Amino acid sequence: MMSIEQIRERLVEIRAIQARLDAETLALNARMLSLLDDPVAPVIVIPERELVTHGGLTPRQARDVVSRGLISEVAPGIAEVLAEGSTTSAHVDALGRGLRIVGDQREAFLEHLPELIEASTTMNATDFGQLVRKTAKSVVVDDGLSKFERQQRETFLSLRTDEEGCLHVRGKFDPISAAVIANTLGHVVEAMFHSGDKEIGLDVMPWVEPNEHRQARALVELLSGADGVHTTGMVRAEVIVHIDLDTLRHGLHADSVCRTSGGADVPVETVRRLACDAAIIPVVLDGPSVPLDVGRAKRLATAHQRRALEAIHQSCAVPHCDVGFDRCHIHHREHWENGGATDLRNLVPLCHAHHRVIHEGGIDIDLLLAPPDTISQSPQLLAHHHTVAGAE
Repeated sequence: MMSIEQIRERLVEIRAIQARLDAETLALNARMLSLLDDPVAPVIVIPERELVTHGGLTPRQARDVVSRGLISEVAPGIAEVLAEGSTTSAHVDALGRGLRIVGDQREAFLEHLPELIEASTTMNATDFGQLVRKTAKSVVVDDGLSKFERQQRETFLSLRTDEEGCLHVRGKFDPISAAVIANTLGHVVEAMFHSGDKEIGLDVMPWVEPNEHRQARALVELLSGADGVHTTGMVRAEVIVHIDLDTLRHGLHADSVCRTSGGADVPVETVRRLACDAAIIPVVLDGPSVPLDVGRAKRLATAHQRRALEAIHQSCAVPHCDVGFDRCHIHHREHWENGGATDLRNLVPLCHAHHRVIHEGGIDIDLLLAPPDTISQSPQLLAHHHTVAGAE
């Protein structure tokens, strides 16, 4: 029976309570470390194990607590506002990502710590993360090359077979290698989707995301070189890098953009090296260079349209949804079944969850994309549902 205003007030209260609990967990983690280092009567304790056994956390959550503890040691001010309930653990994690970006140039980054901590109490976690990244990039003077070299040295792939004989794959790849892998698999996944999964059937468990299943099948088919499927030798990987002209010419500056389509920062020198062997395709949002409107001639977004959309949206178009563009579906705002055209102005990227809400839940796209304040001021939108004939 709560109104939306009451729900929002309660969510704010819960956020503050959760922040204080997270801060107390960090304090307990710090105390366990001090017991371990006690010079008189040290206690043999493994914080991660205690957090899992007695705190009910998963191993991943326990590692996150330990990581946040290290961040709070470097930046104790962030732990203080967390204990006050004024920020969240997601903000602490964002600060940690900034520390990883700057590497050895930590001192220059920490000079901005007071204003960053203040910002963490007023900004949502997504916007704060962007501010931290921008601040970190502004103090890096080596164009990110040392970071990229470290990422290359950290690249790995591990294979583990479980008791059922299933293979678990885990790895980490530098941004350029990651773009090559993702794009190569993407070619095959797109071919599967366009064919209606005729060559490789799509039959997945309810909890498996269809495109992730396609990616797994695509990897197997690529490695085995099966008939009827592109092989690695036939697929031409495309590495898309978004970079502003000033950065390409003169190097990093405070407002630099230099990232892959997956959102990872890459060194300017690496981009310049790639540019020597690559065709540089400017993203033209309006003009005669690339046809971005194809009307009813095609149902699915073209490669040019996807590039243009990615230049506009780094993530799902729904406000505050940070699912990356590369994991989104391209949705027709006016549904294809209702005569909607495959034109850029009618296309928008949506994550799997929001795409499903629109098609299966019958929620109007304008309701999801409207700013929260607009929704609260226009309660009639809440009743603006429609029946959908089928998936896009």
